[in-house]
Amino acid sequence: MSKKCAEDTHTRFPALTPAKGNLDAAQVVKYDYLVNITQKVYGNTIITKDPDGSLQGPFGQLLYTPTLVELWVNLQLAVAGNLPASENEAAVLGVLSVNKATYGIYAHTILAQKSGYTAPQVEAMLAGVTPFDITERQAAIHKLAIKMVQLKGPLDTVSFNDALSVLGQVGIEIAIHQTAAFMYAALMLNVGDVCLPSGV
Repeated sequence: MSKKCAEDTHTRFPALTPAKGNLDAAQVVKYDYLVNITQKVYGNTIITKDPDGSLQGPFGQLLYTPTLVELWVNLQLAVAGNLPASENEAAVLGVLSVNKATYGIYAHTILAQKSGYTAPQVEAMLAGVTPFDITERQAAIHKLAIKMVQLKGPLDTVSFNDALSVLGQVGIEIAIHQTAAFMYAALMLNVGDVCLPSGV
């Protein structure tokens, strides 16, 4: 499993919870919203709230910008709704193979397996290796996501045409959105050095 956070970084964004009394009025509303929406989306599949009430993953950090909470969640859900879960996870695992966000690896190892990947497939994809035994679309999305997260200029023509031959222009555009949406989340996780939930 991924690393535990260093002692000097685990409070970059200290938890905002009702029990601590450190939420303002706007944050209270958004805290309740996040508790409800993460339960609806993830159930008990991954840990999104610790027993002390602190929100895990990017969700606790989001409370520092309450006006963006619902916009951010709606963006993530809208983008994810354009692909089957396994194809979304192909993009996510491609991003994580490069940026190694601790909580992201924890959560999406579980979510990718729930979407149908085997543990060895997930392990390979997190290492940046596209398995031979996944679908052509899953493979194309995984490879494209890895390329996109590494971009420092235009995507090379060979990579674009390889993706185009499998996904078409609409499929590429959807893969761009999914990859970019998770890069947004992963950037938050890495800047915040978001740790594993307690008990993991």
